[in-house]
Amino acid sequence: MTPLIPARLRARLSRATPPREELVAAHVAGRSFADVGCMWSVHGAIAFAAEDAGASEVSGMDLMGETPEFQAEHARRRSRMRFVQGDLHDEVALAGLGPHDVVWCSGVLYHAPHPLLTLERLRSVTRETLILATETIPERIGARNVCVFAPEPGIHPTHTEPFDPARSYVNWYWAITPSALRAMLGATGFEVVQEHRTPFHTTVVAQRS
Repeated sequence: MTPLIPARLRARLSRATPPREELVAAHVAGRSFADVGCMWSVHGAIAFAAEDAGASEVSGMDLMGETPEFQAEHARRRSRMRFVQGDLHDEVALAGLGPHDVVWCSGVLYHAPHPLLTLERLRSVTRETLILATETIPERIGARNVCVFAPEPGIHPTHTEPFDPARSYVNWYWAITPSALRAMLGATGFEVVQEHRTPFHTTVVAQRS
């Protein structure tokens, strides 16, 4: 059974994810922008792309500190991007980031032990638009809004390590279906207006409702 999709969303549903830079550029001109989870493996690249696309103010946040690659690129560009080191779930760190018109968050939600809390925290710093990218799993026949807790290797093709509670955010706490993702966003005050999917990845554009 295919989950019901609102008509407004169904008209904008894509089975492929556009380039991240292209998706960000479509929303940031003249607006403030924050990338939550900006450092791991990308070294601030999406925040720099937002700066190139005309964002009025650019910030980044990550639990880890600045990487040498980020520092070198920041200096090369003479970038005005502001970096805040801290945990999204820490209210003090979140206050240091502050609200932005557009928030990008990729590769975070399925690593969070409490994804609804994560989405609430994201909403608290999102004035207008959240662009959220996450690994997902296919819908389950006869069931909607399915999340699998602490998935073992093999549930998602890029997940190869066993679950270890001692490793905190390194773990894949959740394997989330697209319908569950939409439901969680709705429960935390967002309306999904665009959805781009591949079989094991979903990127959504959501507005504060």
